[in-house]
Amino acid sequence: MKKYFVLPLAFALAGLTGCAPNLVVRSAAIDFGAKTVDVSVKNTGNADAGAHLTYVEINAVDAPGSAKPQSQYSAQVSGIAAGSSWNSGPIPFGSFSSPRGLDLFTLTSANLVVRADAKDMV
Repeated sequence: MKKYFVLPLAFALAGLTGCAPNLVVRSAAIDFGAKTVDVSVKNTGNADAGAHLTYVEINAVDAPGSAKPQSQYSAQVSGIAAGSSWNSGPIPFGSFSSPRGLDLFTLTSANLVVRADAKDMV
């Protein structure tokens, strides 16, 4: 008798976990000439992702972990439908804050970090 109860419950749980948004960073690039950053995030899940924050950081290549983030930008994304993507468009270096004093305009190489749904809102 128990197997008849457990089996439908297992299928229900599998169905619920498969119907969720899944945000994946598809591309992220720094254009040092134009002094911009471009980011693309795709929702590869089966449900729409609601409003959330995507954080973008630029750090010096040799920066220790304790010094990061050296510069940051927070994008408020209104939502991404299942199967769709969000593209930041060019984000100017001037839009980044520099809490650790990094001068973005003199960089010729850097590490770029993108955190989709940085506050775990989705």
